[in-house]
Amino acid sequence: MKLPGPQVISQMKEKLQFEAGRHLYGVLGSYGQLERFLHNDLAGARDLSGRKFPSPINLNKTLLGQIDDATLRDLIDREAKRPQWVSQRLNEEWGKLLQRSLDQTSFIILYQIELMFAYDLEFAALRRYASNQNRILLLLPGQRYGDHIILFHEAEVEFQRSLPANVIAENHLWELADE
Repeated sequence: MKLPGPQVISQMKEKLQFEAGRHLYGVLGSYGQLERFLHNDLAGARDLSGRKFPSPINLNKTLLGQIDDATLRDLIDREAKRPQWVSQRLNEEWGKLLQRSLDQTSFIILYQIELMFAYDLEFAALRRYASNQNRILLLLPGQRYGDHIILFHEAEVEFQRSLPANVIAENHLWELADE
C-alpha cells in the first residue's frame, strides 16, 4: 500500500522505538518522490522522544569522498581490467563508512545509493550493522511489483535491479504515494 510521506514517518517512528531485533528500513519511490520526502518529511521529522532524525547521508558522495585522490585515480585506472578488485576495495570502504557513521549516531539514513548496485556492495553489511541499537533507513528509488521490488524502475530495463529478497522485512518497507 502506498502512503503519503507524513504517514510513513508516523509508522517509522513506531518501529524505531523497539530496542531488540533487526532495524533495516526502506522507503520506495521515484527519484522525485524521494527528493520531496527527504526535504519535506524527513527534514523536520522527530522520533517519539522529540529528537530530530539524523541528517541523511549521500552514499555515493560520502563513499567516494572518504577515499584519497591517489587511490581513487588508481581505482578508476584499474576498473576496466580488474572490476572485482575495485568492487572489493569499495566494499572495504563501505564497511568503514557504516561503522564510522554508526559510531557517531545509532540511526543513519542513506540516499543516492547507486554505487551499492554498480559495484555490488554487500547488502549483508546492512543487515549486520542494523541490529539491536543501530537503525538504518534506505531511500530506495524503486517500486513494488507484486511480491518483488524493482530498483531504478525509471531507468531502462538493463539498468534496473531487484532488491534481494528478505533483506528488508515487509513491515519495515514503505512505498510513497503520489502527492
